[in-house]
Amino acid sequence: MLDSSSLVEHPDNEYLFGMEGIERLAEGMRKVGFRGAIEVWDMKDGSFLIYSGARRNRANMLLGNTRIKVFVYPYPESETERRREFLGANIYGRNAVQRDNAIYTARQISYMRETIQMERENGIYEGGKTREELAKEFGTSSSNIYKYESLLKLNERAQEAVANGKIQLAQGSSMSVLASEYQNIVLDALQIMRDFNMTGARDEVQELVDYIKAHEGEPLTAEDAVNFVCDAKVFMDASNISKMNANSDISREGQEKIQKTAQVDGTWEDTGVSADEDMGSAQGILSEKSTTPFYTPKVAVKKFNQYYGKIEEFLRADKQYKEKDREDVLRKLQQLRELIDSEISRVGQEEAEGEKNL
Repeated sequence: MLDSSSLVEHPDNEYLFGMEGIERLAEGMRKVGFRGAIEVWDMKDGSFLIYSGARRNRANMLLGNTRIKVFVYPYPESETERRREFLGANIYGRNAVQRDNAIYTARQISYMRETIQMERENGIYEGGKTREELAKEFGTSSSNIYKYESLLKLNERAQEAVANGKIQLAQGSSMSVLASEYQNIVLDALQIMRDFNMTGARDEVQELVDYIKAHEGEPLTAEDAVNFVCDAKVFMDASNISKMNANSDISREGQEKIQKTAQVDGTWEDTGVSADEDMGSAQGILSEKSTTPFYTPKVAVKKFNQYYGKIEEFLRADKQYKEKDREDVLRKLQQLRELIDSEISRVGQEEAEGEKNL
């Protein structure tokens, strides 16, 4: 048992592993107690460096405890040994790449890559190719290692989007090839899509990246990117711009570009209402209009084909329903049939009107 005052956290711990959820951990420890021990190195000066268990130590102190059980080990002589033990104690025994926050995993992989490079320089490395070794260490594929490492090329805003789950691993990796200002355009474009419920947004990241790469060096706006990917004009009148300005997820630079574009192409209309008043009422307008998704022609076809394949596969499959579920299943199938009949009628009318116009 050691006094918590004698324990020192590893300087890289919070950067690599984060310190979220201390309160929840403390509550669990309060209910069932603290079992086991944290691991520390004896620094031979009266202090002990925590290399596994910093969160548990903080939670223990949050409960008002001043002492904690520890396993004490000698301080490793070489830096590479210290790095290996520190990282290994925190990733082995669990699937590191299944963490909610992919940025932490990316940092851990980078830390291990640096360690391997140090071992190579010192002539003590005994593993295979670096990426293959990293894949074994983290229990994933070499291609995933590449994706994780590319996340560290994202700007702070994009990394936060990955950490919060707004952008997935593969999407963040795709964005990493863009310069920081173009990453912001992608993020702003995705937010416009979400605000107007034009699409699920996640499927369009690669299309946005490809469009921006093809026009790199040209003056680009998030509105340009949305128009290309969704195959539709986003009309930026004063009300619509206010809707997006009211959403803090769109960068200030992006808001200004959208407004300037609207003023130039003539879609901006002065409502006679102050910007603050217009923005103040925008949230209500947005929430009112965003309950039903709108799919542009290009996205509608993509979504139809995606959903059709899934529902056809399910309906054709052999299956059984429990007696208690049959009434609910029949009701939903009837609703689905009515929706399909309505869609057939609507599409048929549009086709007839198109032929009439010709």
